[in-house]
Amino acid sequence: MKSSSEKRTIKKRTILRVSKYLFRYRTLFGLTLGFAILMTLLEISVPLAIQRIFDQMEISGSFESFESLWVGILIIGLLYLGSEVCNCLRIRVNNQLEQKVLLDMRSDLHTKLLKLSVTFYDQRKSGELASRVVEDVANVERALLDGTEQGMSSILKIAGISIALFYMQPTLAFCVFLPVPILLVVGIFYAKRSRTVWKKVRESASELNSLIIEDIQANRLIQSFGLQDKEKARFASMAEDLKDKNLRAMYRWAFYSPATTLVTKLGFLSIIGIGGFMVFNGDQTLSIGTLIAFFLLANMLYQPIAQLHGLNHLLAAGRASGERVFEILDTPIDVAEAKEAKDIKRRDLSIRFENVSFQYPERAAVISNFNLLIEKNKVTALVGHTGAGKTTIANLAMRTYDASTGQITFADEKIQNISLKSLHNHIGFVAQDPFLFDGTIRENLILGKVTASESEINAALDKASALEFVNGLPQGLDTRIGEKGIRLSQGEKQRITIARVLLKNPPFVVLDEATASVDTITEKKIQKALENLASERTVLIIAHRLSTVKKADYIAVLDKGVIIESGTHKKLLNEGGTYAKLWQIQSDRIPETIEHS
Repeated sequence: MKSSSEKRTIKKRTILRVSKYLFRYRTLFGLTLGFAILMTLLEISVPLAIQRIFDQMEISGSFESFESLWVGILIIGLLYLGSEVCNCLRIRVNNQLEQKVLLDMRSDLHTKLLKLSVTFYDQRKSGELASRVVEDVANVERALLDGTEQGMSSILKIAGISIALFYMQPTLAFCVFLPVPILLVVGIFYAKRSRTVWKKVRESASELNSLIIEDIQANRLIQSFGLQDKEKARFASMAEDLKDKNLRAMYRWAFYSPATTLVTKLGFLSIIGIGGFMVFNGDQTLSIGTLIAFFLLANMLYQPIAQLHGLNHLLAAGRASGERVFEILDTPIDVAEAKEAKDIKRRDLSIRFENVSFQYPERAAVISNFNLLIEKNKVTALVGHTGAGKTTIANLAMRTYDASTGQITFADEKIQNISLKSLHNHIGFVAQDPFLFDGTIRENLILGKVTASESEINAALDKASALEFVNGLPQGLDTRIGEKGIRLSQGEKQRITIARVLLKNPPFVVLDEATASVDTITEKKIQKALENLASERTVLIIAHRLSTVKKADYIAVLDKGVIIESGTHKKLLNEGGTYAKLWQIQSDRIPETIEHS
């Protein structure tokens, strides 16, 4: 549990950090406030003009009073017109400021999300993160801009009207301010209580968003397993929880808002009672015109006070969302760029693991004191049962994670000393579950090389055994493939992924179970594509299907993060160990002839 002082510090820090986004656009912010000040002055001038009209009507004759009335109406009309012109300009400028701040916050959050390591995503739901980027940023933006602009406007009105009231009649002005301390106490109490409640609302909304995204992504599984009723029940439970938390937050507002309104109306009663008494008793300091102006100004005073209390509702939700946004922005980057990172420019490179250990958070070590050399321009394969540490080693080689202890060198440089951009430019990755963006085949391919020509694209497709099926599509390269390539088969997606890596032409390629999810015929096509991909480059293969590593230059058999056997396919078969047994099980036939020395 955080102490009250820690909570106050977090609150102040959140408000200060959010405010910094405003000050990036000082000119727009200044114009917004300038128009708000001018609008406020024009609005305050209206009751003063009304006072002057009635006072002149009371003092002068009928002809002169009518003339004063028409002049006064004209002046008041011009004041209203000027006020609304300022309001129009304020809204236009504020909208521009609002969208710039919103874009900056979302961009900062998106940039941070792109920099965060895989570990961060392993521990969070995609829907919850999407909710922070879209909804929480919007809540912060509303609290920031509406709160600042309306808050400043309200404070200016309160200050200006207060000066006018005390100048006109100090005694009556004091009566107007009697409800203000009550409003302040109630407002502070409400702000403290509501922030926690609104944070729970945002967390519940994130959970619901995660469920919706999960159901959309798993729609085929839900239909094939008949899980509609189960998912409906899950949705109903989460939606009910969100409804209850929203009602709990609104419940406080239902009492707070009417209570503050009632207190302000009691202030009006004091003006009518005391002001009327002073007029009837012939008080020289208070004419009918002054009383009318006083009543109008008091109404204008309570309006911004009520507005400030209304902002409490907005600011409470904004602060809760702000904490969630800055929680991501403050997340330390596990895989950080070195201060003086180096670029590498080599085609022939090797990767060396020296006494490397690694463990995932709150889990036992996956590998300990691990040593391996992935030789340049050769194919190295890692095989073994699930959980042996194969994918972890590949991730460490690509610096998806940093090793807990030990050293990894990439192209004879310590991997942490290489700039991430340069490192990633030297790596190609083909995963078991290929990812394609929603767009055309061409758009997905040129991610590997933006400047690729038509002939280069076709050459990459040909080497990936994908040219024939791409040419057979209705729009060829310009065929849209849907989200995650949903309109293509698994084998077609895999070959497009291989073509993308071929187009990129990196010196180091990682193949992670690239044929695990396809049929035998498709596997042969992909295998041919992988052989083309492995030519004249350093390759690391992770495989369960041993047929994909048969031609590897070096095979390491892993068990619980330890290399228990190593060598070529032929050598490992001759040894008759774990690899030979796996080969026999997978091939479902008599093992190949084993050579005896």
